[in-house]
Amino acid sequence: MKRTHTKNQLFEGMSGRATALVMARMNREAELEAINILSPSPHDTVLAIGVGSGVGARLLATRVSQGVAVAIDPSEVMVAETKRRNRREITEGRLIVHVAAAHAIPYSSTGFDGAVAVNSLQLWEPMAPSLVEVARVLRPAAKLVTITHDWAIQRSTGRDVDEWFDWISTLASGNGFVEATMQRASADKGTAVLVSLTRSQH
Repeated sequence: MKRTHTKNQLFEGMSGRATALVMARMNREAELEAINILSPSPHDTVLAIGVGSGVGARLLATRVSQGVAVAIDPSEVMVAETKRRNRREITEGRLIVHVAAAHAIPYSSTGFDGAVAVNSLQLWEPMAPSLVEVARVLRPAAKLVTITHDWAIQRSTGRDVDEWFDWISTLASGNGFVEATMQRASADKGTAVLVSLTRSQH
């Protein structure tokens, strides 16, 4: 059964700062795997959605060393943490950070060569408009690569992993994406799933 989601206080205030410290330790492996699967070129412009503590933002900015990494998160605390951890990357113009959610991305259409989201897809609300918005800002045939821990899916949505993927893939197919795949992520001893969505050609 789907669980009604309200704003997650874990990402705000003092709780948000504590959560950021935990995420900095726990998410690095998954962030790196998502970036490696996306495999952006050094010149690409890539979007990171729900960047949390900013560890993945640094990895992405390093990967697109001659392009731009754009990081968004709806939490002001997480954006502040990301900026704190990535002062050099921001100063050098390789990383741009915004307070923004997946359903309202402050960029023009087809401006990104790819996107990554680690432990954030399960929190996107409303989901269908968020998928439409992410598809809008991706160039045709670009990919969104996500990694999400099983426990995060179950706790945030009340669905098991297979049920959740069926729901995501059905919504994605009608909202700007043409292919959805799921596999076990290598990160964290296989306790997370890697979902890749391919944006339509049109």
